[in-house]
Amino acid sequence: MNYLIHLKRNKHCDSCRWIVKYNKKDLVREVKLVYNPDDYSKENAKKYGKKARKLYKQDELIALLVEDKKKRSG
Repeated sequence: MNYLIHLKRNKHCDSCRWIVKYNKKDLVREVKLVYNPDDYSKENAKKYGKKARKLYKQDELIALLVEDKKKRSG
């Protein structure tokens, strides 16, 4: 989980948000950084409606990745 270590050590801008994609076993498959969350949210709301992916802040993403690490190890 090198990305988890990177997130814990480095502070990103307050406006940056992340998207998390999951595999069939509900484990994290992919994490993407969104630089313009306002634009992204508007486009996704038009395209997907209520099914749009949730945007996570840095501290929320770290908590999510820690939980995923626990699932994978035990």
